[in-house]
Amino acid sequence: MAYQITHIRLSETYTSSVEKITSVKLSDGTVESKAQVVKYIDQNMEYFYTQSDNSKAIVETVHPVGRDPYIRTKRNSSTTDNLLSLPKF
Repeated sequence: MAYQITHIRLSETYTSSVEKITSVKLSDGTVESKAQVVKYIDQNMEYFYTQSDNSKAIVETVHPVGRDPYIRTKRNSSTTDNLLSLPKF
């Protein structure tokens, strides 16, 4: 099953780093913490979001050494399809 992310919550207002995402809201209204999303993606669940042109951006996890894991979109041909472009809640 794939889960569509529609909104993000940041730990600080007006930040520009995906590492500051603390939770996400899914298309069904469910709110999940970043830690939950990381866990589920690492268990092969799929998370994504769509742009206004209905292109699908897949979300992946990043596990930097010495820091908490975080989520971001996988690289593709677009430079605008990142999670920080989603509405905040």
